[in-house]
Amino acid sequence: MSGYYQLPGLLLTALCHVIVIYYVAEHRYSKKKFVLYSCIYILSFVSISSYGFTAGGMTALFAYMGIVVALFLYSCIASKDGFSKKCFLFITYFCLFTILDNILKLMAKLFLPQFSEVAGYYVAIVLRSMILLLASAMYKKYAAGILRSLTGSGKRWWNLALIALLFYLLQAAVSVLNARNFMSNVYLLLTFAAISLLMGIVYGVVFSNISYMKRDAEAAFVRRNAEYLSNQLSVLLNAEEASRRLRHDMRHHMVAIAEYAKTGDTSAILSYIEEYGTEISEAAVKRYSENRTVNNILSAYAGKAKESGIFFSARCNVPKELNIREIDLITLLENLLENALHGCQESGKEKQCIEIHIKMQNNRLIIVCNNTCSNALKLSGSLPAGKSIGISSILSACQKYDGNLDYKINNHVCSARAVLNLSACQ
Repeated sequence: MSGYYQLPGLLLTALCHVIVIYYVAEHRYSKKKFVLYSCIYILSFVSISSYGFTAGGMTALFAYMGIVVALFLYSCIASKDGFSKKCFLFITYFCLFTILDNILKLMAKLFLPQFSEVAGYYVAIVLRSMILLLASAMYKKYAAGILRSLTGSGKRWWNLALIALLFYLLQAAVSVLNARNFMSNVYLLLTFAAISLLMGIVYGVVFSNISYMKRDAEAAFVRRNAEYLSNQLSVLLNAEEASRRLRHDMRHHMVAIAEYAKTGDTSAILSYIEEYGTEISEAAVKRYSENRTVNNILSAYAGKAKESGIFFSARCNVPKELNIREIDLITLLENLLENALHGCQESGKEKQCIEIHIKMQNNRLIIVCNNTCSNALKLSGSLPAGKSIGISSILSACQKYDGNLDYKINNHVCSARAVLNLSACQ
């Protein structure tokens, strides 16, 4: 078949790749930049493929490897997902692409023998593109949210990528056998169909398990939120009780002040008023933030710190509404403060304190949490050595919002700084 007849098919295939990646990947760039990179990729794909088809032989093999590498690089550049997730999505897509390509070409040979080579070529390409676009739309609707909830270590994504790679190697091995005429077209078609069915079943089980994990995480989030609200309610009830007691004792205070006034003891009056003012201040409910979630978490950990004899200080300057999922905000603040609380308790120092500063700056949420720490605490790079699950969760939340996390230790004080780019999720 002449290379000229293949050009429209190659162009359609490249456009299919671009559309699928646009809908599957988490966008890193604006639409203008995406279009620019897509045009560069399409030009590269068509040029390399055309040259490979024309030259044939080993050149065609190297051209095939070149377009695979080009597609992988393009998907990595266009997506802001973690590298392990990019690998999983790319291998899955490429495996599905090659299986469909083989099945449709075999079906064209078996069931449409009256079609010319060129007609069979375009029938396979059009059907393959339609199926891939349908699959990407279904992924966007049903699976993207499930996979987005899979946070934490990249090890999970590498495990999923390994499953996808095994299926790709399996279908590649069948393709090699076909090239050596070890199987008839009918058996080959059935083999590819069986691989596709098995792949669908395995992925269905994987996505189902991830969905259950997501529901468990959301249930845990609801329980934690209820705990914070319960704690806040307890604080309010205690404050109301203290306020009721102060109102009840008001008459006694007035009598005492009147007695001091009769004797002209102004210093005693001032001292008494100062003491009474301190009691009123302690009874008042401290509000840390206009944001309900932030306020509830800070109030909860202020209470925990007070119970442990740890000085707690919080400065917060964030709006009532934040462009961040509540479950991510709770995960971030809870783990930062929980680590700080444990750090103080394990420090062995006489004076222990936790200071947290939260602010918005240029559409970025910046959280700095300082706490007394043990002399044994060491850093590996910008994170504590042997990082815990809590730190992994904080790091994952930061990465989800195109941010970063780093730790510093100075004069027995551990300082954690988390930055989240909230414009990344707009």
